[in-house]
Amino acid sequence: MTTALRATAALILTLLTGALLVASAAPAAAHASIVSSSPADGAHFDKPPDRLIVDLSEPVTVVEDSAAVITPAGDRIRLSGVRLENGNRRLVMVPADRLADNAYLATVRTVSADTHVVSLSIRFTVGSVTDLSGVPAAPAAGRGYLRWGWFARTAVYLGVILSAGLLLAARMVWPEVLSGNRFARTHQIGAGVLLLGLLGRFVLLCAARGGGIATIDSGTVGDVLATGAGWSTAVAVIANLAVLLGITRLCGGLWAAYAAAGTAWLAVTLGGHGGSTTRWPVAFIDTLVHVYAVSVWFGGVAVLALVGPVRARIARWHRVAAGHVALVVTSGVILAVLQVAPVHALVTTTYGVLLLVKVAVVIAAVALGWVVYRRYVRSDRRHGIIMGELVLAVVIASATAVLSSTTPARESYTTQVTAGLDFGVDRRLAVEIDTVRRGDQAIVVRYRPASGGVVAAEGAPEVSIDLSSIEADIARLPVTLTRQLDNGVVSWRSDGLIVPAPGRWKVTVRFDAGDGPKLASFRYRVR
Repeated sequence: MTTALRATAALILTLLTGALLVASAAPAAAHASIVSSSPADGAHFDKPPDRLIVDLSEPVTVVEDSAAVITPAGDRIRLSGVRLENGNRRLVMVPADRLADNAYLATVRTVSADTHVVSLSIRFTVGSVTDLSGVPAAPAAGRGYLRWGWFARTAVYLGVILSAGLLLAARMVWPEVLSGNRFARTHQIGAGVLLLGLLGRFVLLCAARGGGIATIDSGTVGDVLATGAGWSTAVAVIANLAVLLGITRLCGGLWAAYAAAGTAWLAVTLGGHGGSTTRWPVAFIDTLVHVYAVSVWFGGVAVLALVGPVRARIARWHRVAAGHVALVVTSGVILAVLQVAPVHALVTTTYGVLLLVKVAVVIAAVALGWVVYRRYVRSDRRHGIIMGELVLAVVIASATAVLSSTTPARESYTTQVTAGLDFGVDRRLAVEIDTVRRGDQAIVVRYRPASGGVVAAEGAPEVSIDLSSIEADIARLPVTLTRQLDNGVVSWRSDGLIVPAPGRWKVTVRFDAGDGPKLASFRYRVR
């Protein structure tokens, strides 16, 4: 098989693999999530609020004209103002007129620092209306843009391998190929694939921010360029366009190509989870190291498979590859610790499952690399099996494209907390907390005599709940409860509870059935 055919086969496989992964993946969400809101989701107001406030987990920008307050009939309430406060972590929507008695959906689309777009929404009722069943669903966050975004990211990762990774690996092990035409063509093809991915990602980011491709204008482009992902992409496009056109070989030798490689690594890092303001700068530095190490590792594989140096120098390449694989593993473990918590999230979240798939493919690539090394040791000539390793590199690039577009497990993981509290014979409470995410939470307490008796309204016990946390420095957070009685089962449901900070929290329940109060408690961790 000729070099051109090998390159064509690899590119086709990239598209097919990306299509398979994208078709099977769930829609991605953004890093930014609601920490608290006023009104809380599902809340009721006797008097209409004069403004709606949403506190977010990280700074965002608002997609133009995406903020809306909608009634069950589909009517949009006119807004007199939509603004960001508190370092762009708080969104404020101000209705132009007094809200009538009705149910409402307040929704907005935001873009976080790492370019992810998500639709945020809260529901509430006002006045005599208490039923939320007719509230419309929040508008989708643009699934089509996300799917095309995954394809663009796949092209970016493959382009980085075939341009920056190819260049650095050749410089370290096979410097004599740098002046050859075959290397130049492969390097330029890689720069072209990278350019297509970067331009596609930039256009889709502008479209997501502006509300559609047709709405892209100079203002939208300027807003995107003001972000880390935007300006780094623009710089990488200019630098790698010079590589594609062959200008770097005419002006300044390969130093301009080395600079282009650096801009590519920076754009990939800021355009993914490394661009998030959360856990900065550790996430940025570790992601940059990870991108560099992966690109050089598979860039060397691409040199062997597509450029075909006269001498494989397998011993030298083995040392270089082993060092970069060690960097990949170390930085990957750190990224997993940053993005996945608790460990159970590895098998219960989309991000965790995708990460396990990627790890499995990386292990397969390392194993195949060892087989390639053993084959080369016997004869310092190229072998067809090296194409198998390049195929796995393509699969890893596609998997990484999906992974970088998916909300980290630490942000998406949640579970329900349940506890049983025993206050004596025939006096047991079942306590449920709907989520372990900080922000809006709902606590439900149910009581029914174990003997099966019916609880009358006048004979129902009194229950109160307080929360506290040493880690969050909160000594007492009283919970407002609303009591309900249904078929002999009495329950209490929290109203407007917001748990403001992560950490270990203590739930203290006070139970009084008429013979004096009794206390019981349990703890759970909020993320």
